Amino acid sequence: MLGITPDATNEQVTAAYFNLAKAWHPDRQPPELAYLKPQVARVFARFNEAYQTLTDQRRRSDYTRLHRQGQGTPEDQQKIARVVDAALEFQKAEILLRKHDLVGAELLAKSAVKADPEQPEYLTLLVWIQSQRRGEPPILPEGQTTSHYDDLIKTLDGVLAKEPRYERALFYRGMLLKRAGRIEKSMRDFRLAADINPKNLDAVREVRLFEMRRGRHPGPVSERPRSTKGPSSKNAPPPSGGLLGKFFKK
Repeated sequence: MLGITPDATNEQVTAAYFNLAKAWHPDRQPPELAYLKPQVARVFARFNEAYQTLTDQRRRSDYTRLHRQGQGTPEDQQKIARVVDAALEFQKAEILLRKHDLVGAELLAKSAVKADPEQPEYLTLLVWIQSQRRGEPPILPEGQTTSHYDDLIKTLDGVLAKEPRYERALFYRGMLLKRAGRIEKSMRDFRLAADINPKNLDAVREVRLFEMRRGRHPGPVSERPRSTKGPSSKNAPPPSGGLLGKFFKK
């Protein structure tokens, strides 16, 4: 992880860690990579764990012993296998979603979440698939709301409590809030998603349409979305559950 030899001194470990921190600290990423902040944070956490392990005499001794044996504990091996399987199932779920196979996509997304529940992108994708399977609520009279998606919105609330600037979760929650008639709240999510990634044209369009309608019709606006597909594949933030990200985890 740190790019050092097994016999590196504590000073060399520290120097390697701080060199990596200059490039990988989440707060040092350029604005155009803001949508990758959750993944960068997890990679940086692994660098930090490596640093803490190698600068602690007891932990370094344990690590060196396992390294010489060429393997971790059976629990570590099982965890690695689950992480890899979850990454593959997540990718397959996204493919099936694009093919409109919602049943198959949901099964795979559930499996990914169960195998690696720490990944916010897995749970976010599962919520979006479940919202598509559930369908839209009945047409609402202007100004009224519905609890049709409350459980799914609550799940995304939990994701965003841990990853407040996770663009994909923000956009999906915004879509569900909009369909539920909570337009003002949905616009907060769309605005933040567009601020994080100005290339998310779906979020930008939602904000512009709202501003245009509000200019013509003062007061709260309740409307049904024209599309239920969410962000288009070319504008949506890229999936972050790839194998490369998983191998940065134990």
